[in-house]
Amino acid sequence: MARKTKDLAEAYPAACAEAKCKAVAPFVGALARAVDAGAELTFVRLNGNSKELFNGRVDGRAAVAIASALTGTATVEEVDLSYNRIDDAGAEAIAAMLARSPAVRRLDLRGNDIGPEGAAHIARALAATGGSGGSGGSETDDDAASASSSSCRLESLRMDHNPLGDDGLVAVASSLRTNTSLRELDVGDCDAGIRGVTALCVAVFEDNTTLKSLGMENPSRLFTHQCEHVFHAARMLASSGIANLKIGKWRVDAGGIETLAAYGVAASRHLECLNLRCNAVCEVGASAVARIVREGERLRYLNLERNPLGDRGAEIIARALPHSCALEEIDLRCAGIADVGLCALADGIVATTPSRRPRVVRLWGNAFGEGALVQWRRALRESEEVGCPIATDFVITRVDGEGAGIARLDVPDDVAVNAWDAVY
Repeated sequence: MARKTKDLAEAYPAACAEAKCKAVAPFVGALARAVDAGAELTFVRLNGNSKELFNGRVDGRAAVAIASALTGTATVEEVDLSYNRIDDAGAEAIAAMLARSPAVRRLDLRGNDIGPEGAAHIARALAATGGSGGSGGSETDDDAASASSSSCRLESLRMDHNPLGDDGLVAVASSLRTNTSLRELDVGDCDAGIRGVTALCVAVFEDNTTLKSLGMENPSRLFTHQCEHVFHAARMLASSGIANLKIGKWRVDAGGIETLAAYGVAASRHLECLNLRCNAVCEVGASAVARIVREGERLRYLNLERNPLGDRGAEIIARALPHSCALEEIDLRCAGIADVGLCALADGIVATTPSRRPRVVRLWGNAFGEGALVQWRRALRESEEVGCPIATDFVITRVDGEGAGIARLDVPDDVAVNAWDAVY
């Protein structure tokens, strides 16, 4: 039977007693407030980095109790248990809850202690996305209702910053071959290597057409100089529905970016956001970046922060800007660009048709000289005058004969492209 909020409030104390753990006060409070107001709880936010839980984070046993109480919920759509101390046992309980709680659509488990075993439990829940089952016999309405209530309908899963390892990623990859509900998945910073990221790319390439956002940043045990993992990512982009790909810290070099541009971005009909921060793309690979800018038909967001592009690389990218199709935000922070390259980028902005100019440009951490500040002040003023203002992460404080001034500036959230949620 589907549980309403009042049922959850009644079930939680017994679940805590069975798990032999203390009740999590913010959860108790949220349930009580909803019941008192005659409302239904639609989200559970118990992130361990919050003020309420910073010194009392949710551990494995507490997660077991929370998952037990939530099992069968008819109202809770989002569960945030990020930055806690949930282990494999807690992950197993959460997986069991998912399998019987199709109302839950978004789950955040970032920054916990879930390993390969816990990932395997979550993966098995993901793989069971419902359906008639194919038994060959006639199916009654009760059978169909039972199947619907015992299947996972999760759309968003974040498991980054967990020690999943290659085995954990392989298990998740296997689930993607049958899962049809998941739209966004992040498994970055998970102590994995080439086996894990390759398994994910191959699974999506071969069998998954529904995943839209995939984060695989910083596979810390990636010991390869051949960039074969980049080939698998490119092949995946070309044939899947991936619109948002995060592959920062993938050791992508000039050869890798050429592979990604030629076999991935140029062939993709869906890619909107590409995050390549903290890689090794230098001026030699800038021509491939320029190709990505020119041929990314739907590319709205490109992040090249902390790639050693230098002045020459910036000049090559600048010449491609007038030919971009949909670029709204470009991030070139800390890219080793000095005055010559920054001036070229400003000129590239001015040469772009106003309605097609990026609306956000991030350049902080590069070596602005007086010439670049003059050029950028002119470019920003001209864009403002034609009704297409550009938000930057820097502000020019003065340009005069005695020197130039620049200060860092935060780009407003309502202006920046949200690279994770952009596809929704």
